[in-house]
Amino acid sequence: MKKIISVLLLLIVVFSMKAENSSRDTIFIKSLNKLAHYAGKSNVLVKMKPGEYTISAIKIGGLSVFKRDKTSKRKDDFRIGSLIHFSGNNSSYFLSGVVINIDAKLHNNFSKSEFSEVLVSGSNNYINGLKARDIGEHVPANRVQMLRIMGDNNTIENADLFVHGSTPYGYGHLLGKGKNALVPLHKHSVLLVEGTNTKLLGCKVVTHAYGHGIFMQGAVNTLLKDCYVEGKMRATNDMLAETSGLAFDAGFKSDYPPGKIMPNQIKSLSEDGIRTYGSGGLNGRRTKGVTVINCTVKNMRSGFDLSANLPPTKVVGSTAIGCQEKGFSIGTDGVIKGSKGDAMYGPIITFVGNNVKNCVVDLELVDTVSTYNVSRLAEINGSGHQITIRNYQGKKRSIVSPIVFGESFWNDVHRFRIPDAKHGDYSGAANIKLFNYTGMPVLLNDLTSNCTVTNIDK
Repeated sequence: MKKIISVLLLLIVVFSMKAENSSRDTIFIKSLNKLAHYAGKSNVLVKMKPGEYTISAIKIGGLSVFKRDKTSKRKDDFRIGSLIHFSGNNSSYFLSGVVINIDAKLHNNFSKSEFSEVLVSGSNNYINGLKARDIGEHVPANRVQMLRIMGDNNTIENADLFVHGSTPYGYGHLLGKGKNALVPLHKHSVLLVEGTNTKLLGCKVVTHAYGHGIFMQGAVNTLLKDCYVEGKMRATNDMLAETSGLAFDAGFKSDYPPGKIMPNQIKSLSEDGIRTYGSGGLNGRRTKGVTVINCTVKNMRSGFDLSANLPPTKVVGSTAIGCQEKGFSIGTDGVIKGSKGDAMYGPIITFVGNNVKNCVVDLELVDTVSTYNVSRLAEINGSGHQITIRNYQGKKRSIVSPIVFGESFWNDVHRFRIPDAKHGDYSGAANIKLFNYTGMPVLLNDLTSNCTVTNIDK
């Protein structure tokens, strides 16, 4: 019944937009300059002539300065450059058949600010059919996103985004991802959501850069439906065979255990597919409320990493394929149902900390395997969860990997970086019920208490 109501509400939103649109005069345009112009207008309905267009000069865009919310801990102005800036309100843009090629040399601009190739700071807008491509591999002067949504109540439908150009690229997270990285970071993510009530419908994201696919910082009540995110994988043996480059210059050291790049592993070259951070945006508010329906993530570091936001968190009918670190992860009171993933390169699901509580999970394990070792099929931590893992289409995995309670990759990383950290700071499992239909073994370590495992080998 709830599913029917949510679908009806979505239809009401879409049809109300179409009703609004029918009462306006359509503005027909056939140039990027006109698109940039009308992107700053409110209450317009714009349709662009199909075709390929190229942005090769920074003059089409500019620098915008925003005042931070009074509740923000930061008091400085927020400065961000962009090429196309949708700053108007209550407008609709129909871009079906339009391809925007962006010269990656433009990544060299806005070195002292944030940079988003397409920025949406206005509210109550509908953008359909945005298709953008980075042409070239030029590294950003600072960091960049292709699309950033700062405003509220915006709907982005049928976007198709491809990014290229970052450093490092070719090593995944092995050389670091934060302030203690072994090399300078100039990341290039694809789609950042910071606003309230953002809807991403039927969007496709492909990344050949080091950064996230779709991520949320300070976003509230975000819906992702029918979206697809894809990255690329690379074997560490290929990295170790290099005779020049960033990894070679760093002596093949790594920011991850055991401190060096190991042979016979495989890594995603990008970061997480669909990811939440704890907070962000102009007001620094907490990220809260994410619904993911019928989405797919392939070959990213993590598939669905939704562990940092406040509830509610719901993942329905979604698929993780060939993700390196984990397929799924959710925070307290999170729900995963009707979803599936493999453990081809890493666990199908990870609970990253022992403070995650009361999740309900029903996952199907796809039997796809690889030649790479997977030490944990699932990493179970926290308390009060009810977890069911079944075999997809009744097919049992051909390589045995254990479901493990009281361990996680993140705990391994924490103890590597802080050797005197207390055992169990980030892992431990209590009062969890697991219904295991996979035929895979289950291991309960010394940080496990009052957990119930029901093994049903079908």
